[in-house]
Parts: sequence; C-alpha cells; structure tokens
Amino acid sequence: MPITIEISSVTSALVQVSVRGLEGDGGFRYTVNDNAGRQIGHGNLKGRGPDRYVDILDVLEGKPAGMYEFRVHEAAGSDPETSAARADAVLASLRFQFIPSAPAPITPAVPPTVVRLDRAASTPTTDEVLSTLVLTATTARSFAAYKAFVDPIVCRPRTGSPFGADAYERLVRATREFLEQVRGPVVDPGGVAGAYLTADGLLPYVDTIVQRFPDALRGDPCSDLDPDLLAEPFPLELIWSYWEEQAGLVQTLNHILARFQNRRVTSGPDPLARLDLSPLRPLRHFLWSWAEDESSRLTVRHRAAEYRYEYGLVLVGRAVPDPGYFVEANSRFLESFHTLLHEALVFFTLDDDTTVNADAFPVYNALRDTHLVLAEGASNSFGDLPTQARMEMLVMQWLASQPEVRDFLGGKPMVPYEEPWMDRIDTMKSLAGWTPTSVTHFHELAVRGEQLLLTIRWGNWNSTAVTADSARNWARTWRNQIQRYVHAYRAATGVDLTVAADARQPGHLLARRVAERSRRR
Repeated sequence: MPITIEISSVTSALVQVSVRGLEGDGGFRYTVNDNAGRQIGHGNLKGRGPDRYVDILDVLEGKPAGMYEFRVHEAAGSDPETSAARADAVLASLRFQFIPSAPAPITPAVPPTVVRLDRAASTPTTDEVLSTLVLTATTARSFAAYKAFVDPIVCRPRTGSPFGADAYERLVRATREFLEQVRGPVVDPGGVAGAYLTADGLLPYVDTIVQRFPDALRGDPCSDLDPDLLAEPFPLELIWSYWEEQAGLVQTLNHILARFQNRRVTSGPDPLARLDLSPLRPLRHFLWSWAEDESSRLTVRHRAAEYRYEYGLVLVGRAVPDPGYFVEANSRFLESFHTLLHEALVFFTLDDDTTVNADAFPVYNALRDTHLVLAEGASNSFGDLPTQARMEMLVMQWLASQPEVRDFLGGKPMVPYEEPWMDRIDTMKSLAGWTPTSVTHFHELAVRGEQLLLTIRWGNWNSTAVTADSARNWARTWRNQIQRYVHAYRAATGVDLTVAADARQPGHLLARRVAERSRRR
C-alpha cells in the first residue's frame, strides 16, 4: 500500500499531519523543510502500526508565509548529526502552503507626558491576504527554489548520469514539473484566506468572471471552464520574461550557443573565441542537446508579439519585426502602470507626514485602471506562452550558472550578485557592447514587476465593494517593491517615475542609451 500524507486537522492550536501506509514496526522520522529545501524541524513519528499522527504547529510557529514540505523517511536513513534524511531515503512527501495567523495588535504603553503624532491607522481588509498568496507563489518559483528542485534530478539521478543521453530531457522535464507543481493544501490556522476566498475557494475576481459564463459550467469537459485554473490561476507574469530578456539573458545564451557550434554572430574578433568546453564534463552535452532542441523553443518574434499584446512593450533588435507585423498592442498599459507607481510614491510622501491624513483614493483609481487594462490583454496565448517562456529562461539561467561558464566568462569577483548566473550576463554585455546597466537592476524589474502585476491582475479592484482602504493597505504592503522597481527603472532607462508618469517605451530608451554609449567610445 502506498504511503499517503495529508493535513488532517488545522485549528488555531493544532496542525495535525496524518501519515498512512507505513509498513513494519521500525522507526520512522519526519522533517519539515522550507521552500529552498532547508530543514526547519524534525522528529519521530510516534506510535506503532501503519497510521501515525504528528502536530507540526510548533515547527511552523513564527515562520513566514510560504511553501513548505513534510517528508517521511526511515530512521536508518537519517544523518546522525543533522537528522536530515538522505535524498534516497525519503519515502513520501507533501508540499503545503502555510499562512500564519494575523498578529494581535500591540498597543505600546506611552508615558502620559509624551505627545506624539502617529501616522493614520489603516483599516484591515480581507483582501490583504492576496499579497501573502502572491509573495508565496513568486518565492516558490525563485531561482534558488528552482535549482534546489532540479539539481538532484539532473545531477544526481537515481538512474543514469549527467552525461547520459537523456540528461537534457530530464532538465526540461524537471523544469516543467517545477512550474506546474501544485501548491498543496493551505494551512491557514487563523482563517485569514478563508475570509477572502469565496465558498468554492476561488479568488473574488475569478468568481466574478465565472459568473459571466454560466453556460460554461454544465459539466462538459471539452468546453467548460477549467476547474483547476479557477482554483489556482496562472501564477506567472510575462513581464518577468520581458525584463530578463532586456537584461541580455537570451542574447548571452544565443552567443554561447553560436560559438559552441563554431558560428560567427558578429564581424571582427569573437569575444568568446576561447570557449573550449571539456568533453569530460557535462555542460558540452547540455549545450549540444540545447542546440538540437532549438526548433521547439519560442522565437524572438513570438515573444515580441506577446509582449506587445499583453503590455504594449516593444523589443528593439534586428530579429524583431517592424510594428506593422503585429495586429494589436495593449498601448495603455505603460501609462496606467506608471501612473499607479507615481500615485503610490505621492501617497508615501503624504503618508509619512504625521500632520496629514493621506488620501489613498488616487491610488485606488490607478489600481482599478491598471487592473482593467491588464484584463484586456489576458486572452489568446495568455498563460501558455508566459509559462513556456519562463521554462526556457529558467533553463538558460541554469546553464549560465554552471561552473564551466564561469571559467570563460567569469565576472567581477567582489560584486554581490543575488543569483549565480548573473555575473556571466554582465560580462557578456561588457564584451559585446550592450547596455552597461547591471543585470541586477533588470532582475529587480522582473521580480518586483511580476509581484506587483499579480496583485493588480488578480485583485478584485473593479468591485464596488472595494474601497480606498484596500488601496491604502496595498500601497503600504508593497512599498518596498514599488520603490525598488522605480529605482531599478531609473537605473536602466534613465526615467525617474517619482517626477511624473512617463509612458515612453523602455525598449527605445534602452536602445538610445546603448547608441549614446557607442558614440562616446
């Protein structure tokens, strides 16, 4: 009988996990790991027989919201020093999403002789949990989590080796599984998510859309609305891929691949002339398979068309078609999104002034406008193409992060890059004369832009029940991400959104900065 794990009971005082199907009376242990695979708790599965129960509330106490994993293994498969299970000793596992209870309000004691002006208090709203859900989803798909997921499958397979003929196929398959893995049950001891979601467990915005199509809920699996997508809509935004492409990720891998195939991309000396991969190491096989798989990957034309359709964003380059090639562009996105960012910055200034009760209604209006504009581009390839683009670019980042790439591209050794693939991109940009802006800023735009757009797209901002209180809570919750996005945008394009909302195309601004740099050289 297979071993099954489920969250059997969740209350404010208990998070009970049941493990069924254990065979034998030998000792069994469990570990609780965070999204990056780090162990945060462990213990023995007490009792005898096939069914065991354990309360893990103490392990989760004080932990942030996010994805976690409960693993079961035999006691003999534990590391004697750390109690962690060996990879080959894990018998079963369950991923779940943890949402901590809302903290109790703290009223500090103020001496009676102290007079102080405080910032205007916020009114709690049920939609604040959407921010927690978005942060959990985006963190679960970070490169650190991705690498922790695919490395054991690709580099330490139970059968075969990284040199095997199926190594690249394992990498692609593991990447797709990583993006498609379900979030698992929601552990919500305080009922925070339940107060926001509908009785069917849907986001209010999704439920509003569902009510528009009652004829698509008749039980026909060929034409009805997909219940899985309703329960967990697309947790990806294509803007992540747009900014990673502007960072030079795709172009860097294309140049490496061309040199691997002994093809010249530009005139003059090839900056990658000394690319010599050892036949005794795995990377040369991955690049060979990557080249053979080129026909199944998205083309720059396909990505450029979808960037325009969803956001009205343009790519500039020789391989990008003229504007007349495209049928439709979401031309109002930049204006509405940058207006939202600017209004949020104005709100922050007023909100920090304790003599003013900052009005969040301009932020709410901008949120509503951007929400509607985003909805106009959510059709056709929406969902499928962003997932495919993310899968391909994660593979590119994984290839660029390999030590062999560092051997010939290297990077500034003292620059604190956030992820191991980033220094290679900056080195390639320097060699090829592309934008001098660090990949760090483009990656910031990708990550923060995706987080902000997910909260705007899936929030129920067009509902008459939503007030400026929700906008105030949104702005305060996402202040760090908004300010980091605005700073990174200025570093990349030279446009300061704190002054005014600027709707000029970032692709054109980047191309102009590269041209100016070339003239100065």
